[in-house]
Amino acid sequence: MRTVKVAGLFVGALLMAALPASAMVGFRGGFVIGPAFGPLGWYGPGLYGPYGPYPAYYANVGEIKLSTNVKDADVFINGAYAGKAAKLKSMWLAPDGYNLEVRAAGYAPYSERVYVVPGKTMRVDAQLTAGPKS
Repeated sequence: MRTVKVAGLFVGALLMAALPASAMVGFRGGFVIGPAFGPLGWYGPGLYGPYGPYPAYYANVGEIKLSTNVKDADVFINGAYAGKAAKLKSMWLAPDGYNLEVRAAGYAPYSERVYVVPGKTMRVDAQLTAGPKS
């Protein structure tokens, strides 16, 4: 009887060890460091994801680094307002093609079609020239 219990415990331990290994087959990578909104509180001090002092890595995204000579210019992605150029120095987007526009009063608008590739960084230098007000 004792050998049956030991054998049962051994088989149970093997099954429990094999379960997490089979669950990891579907994992595609990436992790996020940020605050927990559950009973555990914060994961760590000052770790807030892509807008905090440390980078957060996501699965299947690419980065666009934007630089421009007009810091208060408005940035639009696919026609939707994304924010001010001074705050959007780095943007993490899903892989796809995007229409990027930078507009400021008193300057000619800058527009470019950008293609985001997962795991790559694309640098966009949007130099606005003085022109008609838009």
